Amino acid sequence: MAYLTLNYKSQALMRSVDLNIYLPTDGTGGKQYKPPYKTLYFLNGFSASATELMTYMRFRRHCELKGIAVVFPNGENSFYVDHPERLTNFSTFIGKEVVEMTRMLLPLSDRREDTFLGGISMGGYGTLRNGAVFADTFGKIVAMSPALNTYEIVRCNPEAGFNRKMLDNLFGSEEVFENSDLSPEYSFLREKRDPMTLPELFLCCGRQDPLVYSQVKRFAEKPVSYTHLTLPTT
Repeated sequence: MAYLTLNYKSQALMRSVDLNIYLPTDGTGGKQYKPPYKTLYFLNGFSASATELMTYMRFRRHCELKGIAVVFPNGENSFYVDHPERLTNFSTFIGKEVVEMTRMLLPLSDRREDTFLGGISMGGYGTLRNGAVFADTFGKIVAMSPALNTYEIVRCNPEAGFNRKMLDNLFGSEEVFENSDLSPEYSFLREKRDPMTLPELFLCCGRQDPLVYSQVKRFAEKPVSYTHLTLPTT
């Protein structure tokens, strides 16, 4: 396995950025993986970073076991949405630019069925929202404890770390959020999109998660055939 840090000038963010990357050059037991590699782009949560993901979660091990490249962009509390007026287009950054840049510079597969998007918490929201927006790019998506509706989180948990003013600054208003593709519930459920046009979705959340469990459970129980929910019993 190889660990890389890639620095380049981002057009979506109008500045220099770093990407942390695992490449599966050698597997366990001496198994050799040949490029082009299947690739997972994994998004960090609010107040976290790519470095935290690589430290706390066992991506290196799975890279070696499964032969999958893993790319970690930094989301910087952006919720992975575009703001052209601020030159901070994080949706375009992770859904288009990072994919194109890494494919150009590294031996990664350019096939949709080999390209995956995942994330946790804020990154889970970014995964669901951008998995729908860039459905032609990602064949599979995985959302871990996704913050589906941050306005609901603020109402139920005032100490969650968000506030209404910050959310309005990101999304415009709660009404705008709930009635546009900024809301995963809108883009996945209200538009009644054909499940065959969306990426295959794996959705998971622990029962002890006080911030998002109820909304993730509600989302998963909607009558749509493309969601798969894992709810631990303990």
